[in-house]
Amino acid sequence: MSHAKARNSSKALPMQLAAKVGSNVSRMEKLGVSRFDLADPYHLALTLGWGQFLLALIGLYLAINGLFALLYFIKPGSVSNLPAYSLVDAFFFSIETLATVGYGNMAPISLYGHVVSAVETFVGTLLTAVMTGLVFVRFSKPKAKILFADKPVLLWRKGRASLMIRIGNGRLHPLHEATVRITSLQTGDSPDGQRFRRSVDLKLARDDMPFFPLTWTLIHEIGPDSPLQDLLLPDSPSLQDSSSRLLVSVVARDPSLGAQVYSTQAYSGVDIAVGMRYVDAISSAPDGSSVADMRLLSSVEPDVEAPGH
Repeated sequence: MSHAKARNSSKALPMQLAAKVGSNVSRMEKLGVSRFDLADPYHLALTLGWGQFLLALIGLYLAINGLFALLYFIKPGSVSNLPAYSLVDAFFFSIETLATVGYGNMAPISLYGHVVSAVETFVGTLLTAVMTGLVFVRFSKPKAKILFADKPVLLWRKGRASLMIRIGNGRLHPLHEATVRITSLQTGDSPDGQRFRRSVDLKLARDDMPFFPLTWTLIHEIGPDSPLQDLLLPDSPSLQDSSSRLLVSVVARDPSLGAQVYSTQAYSGVDIAVGMRYVDAISSAPDGSSVADMRLLSSVEPDVEAPGH
């Protein structure tokens, strides 16, 4: 059985994945897997976009009604007041039966008609229950509203480089117990010429925030132990030209939802703004409260301490 599944999966069409990478879109492709796995309809129904989900729902609804309309159509006289060989009337009678409306103008009068209408009523009840559950699950999925700066920045403090990424809380209420990880995905060649990939977590000045109300600047100091240190050497490709990727993942608890929320963002080397710093996005109101302007989350300006300034 496992060999059969493997053979079937190898025939599946390539699946393209799109991941947002800063201001660009990085596309990945998987071979041997299918994007639409009919063997797992629940996952498929939850991962479709709302437009695709509604189109699939309408298509299924029309297909079921069309099937039962054909069953009424091929057996004239099974439904009272149903004109013989009128597919349109049979279709609308099927809609009324599936929805258990029953206006009374038409009704099954033969054993065949009663059996078909009974099966359709059962299918309609089951379809209503399943679709109600799927719509509820899609609406009730907790969603994070974490905002990410368009570009990481690379600046120097006291002669040492630091990589910074600013994130913001897009909700009007604070998030709790927020944790963050930045993973560097790098490619390289081994001594024997083999191409390899590795993922290394970057050490942050702070990777947790018990109370996350406004913005948070993630800081990784590029010291001797940093996996990014070699990219700053004179004889190495610059960080902007390298094939490395930065993946940022944030986990926090949303008290209004009573659930954990997740958000991720990816950056490529060309997204990094070298010698720049973030514009201050937080100001003080006359009453002393802090005001965060999320429109400035991605705004940068030249860093006066950068080499060459």
